[in-house]
Amino acid sequence: MKKMTAAMRLILMMGFCGALAIFSSTISKSPILPIFAKSLGATGAQIGWIASASTIPGILVSYLAGDLADRFGYKKILIGSLLIFASAPFFYLLVTNPLELGAARFYHGFATAAFGPVAMATIAAFSGKNTGQNLSLYSSSTMVGRALAPTVGGGAYELGGAPSVYLIAGAAGVAALLFAGWFFRKPGEAEDAAAARAKTGGPSTGSFFSKLWKLVTYSPLLLVGILDAVAYFGYGAFEMIFPLYAKERGMSPTQIGVLLGVQLIGIILFKPLFGRASDKLGRLPMMIAGLAACTVSFFLLAILKSTIAIIPLILVYGLGFALITASTSALAADVARVGQLGASLGILSTLMDAGQTFGPPVIGAISDTFSYAAGIGLIGVLFTLAAIGCVIALAKQRQTA
Repeated sequence: MKKMTAAMRLILMMGFCGALAIFSSTISKSPILPIFAKSLGATGAQIGWIASASTIPGILVSYLAGDLADRFGYKKILIGSLLIFASAPFFYLLVTNPLELGAARFYHGFATAAFGPVAMATIAAFSGKNTGQNLSLYSSSTMVGRALAPTVGGGAYELGGAPSVYLIAGAAGVAALLFAGWFFRKPGEAEDAAAARAKTGGPSTGSFFSKLWKLVTYSPLLLVGILDAVAYFGYGAFEMIFPLYAKERGMSPTQIGVLLGVQLIGIILFKPLFGRASDKLGRLPMMIAGLAACTVSFFLLAILKSTIAIIPLILVYGLGFALITASTSALAADVARVGQLGASLGILSTLMDAGQTFGPPVIGAISDTFSYAAGIGLIGVLFTLAAIGCVIALAKQRQTA
């Protein structure tokens, strides 16, 4: 009982720090980043690459961060990532052109690249049969910050412009760093146990690149990573394209921020329930249902012209995204080889960031060429293909069971 209490204390700490950090990161981009970038003279494709600049570090260092956590524990990596969360927002205040804005986004991306997979690996190490539930609880905590950010960011932009938004982001990042520093001020049972359990099962052998190759060619992990990449390709693209699509319809930044916050309500409320359900019902059936819900939402958003219809469709999309992501991290933890939990979740984060990196520029370019509705419809097509692939994987799984 005492150990479980210590574990829950650690999970709650990570959830609180994650909420502040993700609030800081999200308010820096949603909904003002595309608007701010356009005011600096950026084109649609450039806005997409600027939005994606923060995810490129995830491709570069997420695996490395997870591997280092497996070897040496997680405290230094978490504190280092929170230092970036605390400092990055202040660089936006110095931006004068699109290139500088992209550089600020790139630096900011190293924070989430390290924090996310290491936090998830630590939580998964404690969770046993409740991996999906506990990872979803942590994710929902961070989603609280993600949901509040667009509304606060839109209002702050209208009142004080971009500087007010990035000062708020900086304050949240500093608060997360101070809280983590206070929590880690003394070695504790939960923290030391988490570091030990994240590395259980024997030493991680082999060179850096040989281990990396074995992980990326491990088909169960690769399947999960591809599905996660699709989910975040759509998420990143939609987050970038929707403010411009909505502004074209005459919505204000505040209204856009509220709608983006509404999009996340379903994720926050239902993701822990979906995670618990995936622990009992299986990961792939939940993911198929989520992909189907997202597909329907994107197709209807592309077709319907009513502004009122946007709200329920965004809620359905939030539920679908929650169904998918409540299962992907847990499934990656399920299939992780012994002693490679952090590295496996790092690979998952890398593939997720790859999807989120290419989503905005690809859909941004298509939207420039055709229309915003065409870009949203293409996301729906991609989710349809992913759902078909997931059904095939489930059928094979049941054949071999």
